Amino acid sequence: MMKYLKTLAASLALLALGGQVAAAESPARERLSLDGGWLFHLGDVPFPELKTHGASYNYAKAGNAGGAAALEYDDSDWRHLDLPHDWAVEGPFDPKENISQGYRPRGISWYRRYLRVEESERGRYMELQFDGIATRATIWVNGNEVAHNFSGYNATHVDITPYLRYGDALNTIAVRVDANAMEGWWYEGAGIYRHSWLTKTNPIHIISDGIHATPRQAANGDWQMPVAVTVDNSGKQTNKVDVEITVADPSGKQIARQTQSVDVPLFTPTTAQVAISVPSPQLWSLQQINLYSVNAKVLQAGKAIDEQSLKTGFRKIHFDAQKGFFLNDQHVKLQGICMHQDHAGVGVAIPDSSWEYRLRRLKELGVNAIRFSHNAPAPEVLDMVD
Repeated sequence: MMKYLKTLAASLALLALGGQVAAAESPARERLSLDGGWLFHLGDVPFPELKTHGASYNYAKAGNAGGAAALEYDDSDWRHLDLPHDWAVEGPFDPKENISQGYRPRGISWYRRYLRVEESERGRYMELQFDGIATRATIWVNGNEVAHNFSGYNATHVDITPYLRYGDALNTIAVRVDANAMEGWWYEGAGIYRHSWLTKTNPIHIISDGIHATPRQAANGDWQMPVAVTVDNSGKQTNKVDVEITVADPSGKQIARQTQSVDVPLFTPTTAQVAISVPSPQLWSLQQINLYSVNAKVLQAGKAIDEQSLKTGFRKIHFDAQKGFFLNDQHVKLQGICMHQDHAGVGVAIPDSSWEYRLRRLKELGVNAIRFSHNAPAPEVLDMVD
């Protein structure tokens, strides 16, 4: 027990902003980095073998996960690190290992992190987010098995509200990563190699990635932007809210505003949809990076309880069998590349600054199109490309 308490004290000193929530009034939505303050163990930690009735009975109860998924597991000798993290690239070269995986040994690893949530935040919706874990992952919160993920390239969003403890009782997050599974014939890395987040919102909230806005041009040349905003409700009763959608041009000037009222039942995602006309928009091109801002605000009794925004652009694209590709009615010769997400010597846990440098240098070389081989890239990379 003394070793466990010492580990907690050390982990508290490494908690990122997501674990240090001020008692002051919080904004409607917070998205806090959980990249800092993790504990790491390379290799599997076998679960206790169950041979008695009492052990089987207790293990089957909620919150009673065993082994390294348990609340009070002794992780005092685990390595301290920050995410993103690719542990495969840290390993030795082994000629007996898979050539496609860079001759790096793969296997299983564990991550643990402690999180403190103030009593004043009871009642808010809390979502744990991992942008990418290579390759298969099982996630526990306070000894409860809350999620599985079977691909290293998609995000995992987990509602952890029902499992949280508040005040001085710390929360334990545990992740088991199985990197033996491989999805491709290229270097894929191992571990929690993209960013992690804690999102806090009102019980009535816009779901993650809940805004869609794809501008379209009608046959008569007029432009419209259909906007869909999906709202969920983890509260205690059905509520009516107003969803206010505003659009700003590249200079930041508001050019459109519409509001739709929707009833949001409990645990039933509901979508508000509007179509916004945008006359003579400034088109996005390779030379003019014109991005419009779409902001969605959820109002209850006139008070904003949640808000999200995204960037989008207006552009016309078509392919001609004889003449090739056209962007905004101008012929463009595609000078493209295929690019894996790993970087030599760095692995797949690539710093955002390295992505920015790589993309900028490629553009300077004349590259105007990229095929990300062979998976969805990180969201930060898509923003940079836009």
